[in-house]
Amino acid sequence: MNTLRKVDPRFTNFVPKTAEEAVDRYVRCRRNGLKPMLVPECLIECSVGLTSAELDKFEAWIINPEMDLYNLDLVESVAINKANDAVYAETVARVEADMLKSMPPLPLPSQEEEKMWDEKV
Repeated sequence: MNTLRKVDPRFTNFVPKTAEEAVDRYVRCRRNGLKPMLVPECLIECSVGLTSAELDKFEAWIINPEMDLYNLDLVESVAINKANDAVYAETVARVEADMLKSMPPLPLPSQEEEKMWDEKV
C-alpha cells in the first residue's frame, strides 16, 4: 500500500529503507514547505530506518549532493596551517609584551600592614 501512496509527490509518511528513499523523502519534505530550522530534524527522521551502509551513503549525499567524495584525491595543505601558526605566535608575543608594559607594579605592603598581618596570625 505504501508503494501506491508514494506515487503522490506530497506523501512523506514512510520510513526509508535505502539512501535513495531517504533522499526522496527529504526532497518531498522540502517541496512541502519544510522550514529551514527544521532541516536537521527532518534529516534525522529520514535516516531512522537506514542500515549503517545506507546511512553512510545518505551522509555523503548530505555533505555533497553533487558528487561522490570517495574517489576524490585530497591533498593536505600544510602551508596554510604553518602561516596561521606563525601569525598566532607573533600575536601572542606582541600581546604578552604589551601586557607586561602596561601592567602597573604591585604595591609593596607597608610596615604597618605587615604588623597588622602578624598580629592576626
